[in-house]
Formats: sequence, structure tokens, C-alpha cells
Amino acid sequence: MPAIDCHAHVFSADAPAIPGARYRPAHAASVSAWKEQWRQNGITHGVLVQPSFFGTDNRELLAALATDPAHLRGVAVIDPSFGDGALRELGASGIVALRLNLHGVEAVAPYFEGKWRALLERCARVGWHVEVFANAGMAPRVAQLLAPIAIDVVFDHFAVPEAGRLGETYDALASLASTRAVWCKLSAPYRIAPANADECAGACVAALGADRVVWGSDWPFTRHEGAADYAILRRRAGAWAGSREQALLWDNAARLYRFG
Repeated sequence: MPAIDCHAHVFSADAPAIPGARYRPAHAASVSAWKEQWRQNGITHGVLVQPSFFGTDNRELLAALATDPAHLRGVAVIDPSFGDGALRELGASGIVALRLNLHGVEAVAPYFEGKWRALLERCARVGWHVEVFANAGMAPRVAQLLAPIAIDVVFDHFAVPEAGRLGETYDALASLASTRAVWCKLSAPYRIAPANADECAGACVAALGADRVVWGSDWPFTRHEGAADYAILRRRAGAWAGSREQALLWDNAARLYRFG
């Protein structure tokens, strides 16, 4: 069975981080090292997400995609300065979405208004979705802000619910899904603690349906290198999927990320 890892990052050891970056790993994470994990765990395709510490400089992401365009797709970080021509160029290079990394941001509304709203609408017109990573418990607010904007949405990392308040997050996702395609990425369980990932996976499926969840490893587990193991995460994906493992690991993701 083909299988897709829908969330990983690659980066060199020496390219500079943007000013104000929360962190910058001292090591490199290469496509070849990631693909070694594929070979050991039955993965055949992958989706690379632009690291936050590079901001809108997507050059290393694009170079990685160019090494294997048949098996790789990308999620870029862009801002309203990117024109339609730039979007088309990124799309031709394998980019299928933009990422809004709002982790650490409390005032999220500006990212869904004015020029940012216009950017989201332009991305939707070229067939992209928006991938959102926000603070714990922020997904309902993000869903509310996205409601008037016609773009499909992927929520990273189980949509990062607050422990003990899962219903608020997944009810909001289900409500938004009545107006467009909404997906949830079962990835990085260590980033949602103390919420229980097994409970969150079940709640995601209950809210959105088994055809609207995908899996990602979050390799190389930046800032959580000691808390994660690729093989264990892959096995947990199988447990979350149950009889729908092919849907989780291939069918859903192939449709979302445009693999043949």
C-alpha cells in the first residue's frame, strides 16, 4: 500500500533564521535522512512544510521538492506581498498550500482580515488550501474567522485542543466543515500535551469523518527530538486508523495533496 507522511521539515545547518525566530536547530535535516525513515516504515510519499524559522524564504523547501517532484509536495509560508505570479510559480514547483503558523500569537484576527484575507482568497482561486497551527484552544476562534473566507482548511496537530475541552474544538471544526472541506492532521502528539492524542484522534474522526483526516510524522521533531520516534508514531497512526488505514495513509492525503 502506498502511504504518505503529510508533515515533515527539511533544513540545512547553516542557513540563517529570520529575525525574532523562536528557535533555530543547530543540526541539518535532509530529504535523504527523512526518506530513510520512509524505507523503514512503509512510507512512499511525503509533504514538506516550511519551517517557521525561515519565514517566507522558501528556497530550501523548493530545492527539496525539486529532488523528487513525483513523490513530494510542499506547504509554503507566504505573506500578502506575494503576487499571483509568485503563487503560480510556487504551484508549479509542487506547493499546494500556504501555512499560517500562529503558534505563540494571541491576536489572530489580523491574519484573516484586509490584505491577509485577500491573500487567502487568491490562494483559494489557484486551488490551494490553508494549513493552520495555532495555540491550544484557539481553533474555534480561527474557525470563526475563516467562516466568511472561501478556502479549504487543514488544522495541524489535532487542531491543538485544550485538555478537557475537546468538544469546543471539534464542534467548531464540524461547523466550519458545513461550508467547505476541513481536514485535521493527526501529527505531533507531543505538541498537544496534556490533551490525550488517542482521544483527540477519535474526536477528529467523529467530527469530520474518516475521509477528512491525514497523518504526519512531524519529523525531525524539532524541540522534541527526545520525545518522538518515527516508527512508534507510524504504529500509532495504524491504531488510530483501525480498518481505515488505507484511507488515513493514502486515499485522503493523495486527494488533499494531489498525488496521482
